[in-house]
Amino acid sequence: MKKNRLGRGLEDIASERGLDLLLPPAKSVRGGDDGGGRPLLVDAGLIDLNPNQPRRYFGEQEIASLAQSIKAKGIVEPLTVWLKDDGLYELIDGERRLRAARFLNLEKVPVILRDKPEDPADSLVEALVHNLCREDLNPIEEAEAFGRLEKEFGYTHQQIAEMVGRERPTITNSVRLLRLPEHIKDDIRYDRLTPGHGRALLTLADQGVLKGLREDIIVKKMSVRQVENLIKRLNKHNKKSKLPEAASDDQAYYEALATGFSRQLQGLKVKIDYRNPAKKLEIFYNSQEELEWLMEKLGVSVS
Repeated sequence: MKKNRLGRGLEDIASERGLDLLLPPAKSVRGGDDGGGRPLLVDAGLIDLNPNQPRRYFGEQEIASLAQSIKAKGIVEPLTVWLKDDGLYELIDGERRLRAARFLNLEKVPVILRDKPEDPADSLVEALVHNLCREDLNPIEEAEAFGRLEKEFGYTHQQIAEMVGRERPTITNSVRLLRLPEHIKDDIRYDRLTPGHGRALLTLADQGVLKGLREDIIVKKMSVRQVENLIKRLNKHNKKSKLPEAASDDQAYYEALATGFSRQLQGLKVKIDYRNPAKKLEIFYNSQEELEWLMEKLGVSVS
């Protein structure tokens, strides 16, 4: 299991009050005890955007509105940054405020300086935590962030769930949205469709009817349940309900799950039978010692 670098308080992730417990301690530029955690004024031009920022979409009207608020009241909440080796700062949290400040041509902005991330994944995780606490991310941005943590940094869905205070199935269902066509993901980004609609469309056997179905869903304002029932009928009457692409996607998904299980079980062979109506998860062991180790790993005791 990877070390959780966010520290204590993960069970309170959904509460903004618990946010500070998840972050490294703030400090002053000099790093001494004086002024530690107090806002510092720095040149806005010296702050680089976080390349791991999970939020990708910032509306012009949104930034303009925030700029008007900053013009009237100033930046109430300081930005969060860390100091890079080249003397510049990298943003952890506050991209909307930074964009609005630059929109107003402000020279200086208040910041809180935090420790340099120990791991490349840390900046992504911290930015993700900030955005999730404020519900700033759209469902596709969330899915993309979870997907990066999985593919680029090797975190399992269970580990991601523990980091961000979600249930493991929630993370898995979120990442599934990345399998949707780009135009359907755009519909979810801009609230034309919900994630529930997207997951239902993933089960559509004949993707040739997707365009027409998508238009019907939006125009008729169909609920997720209505879409699920319609797709069930379409699949039932479609002789090609099991397309090779869909089967291949399912096979790749379950093979990846089995590989993840095996990795966590120190290489024990794991097999998932998803085609059989009686779903099966099999774990193979080669010796009594491996069996006893597995039982201990799973918290099973024999009295």
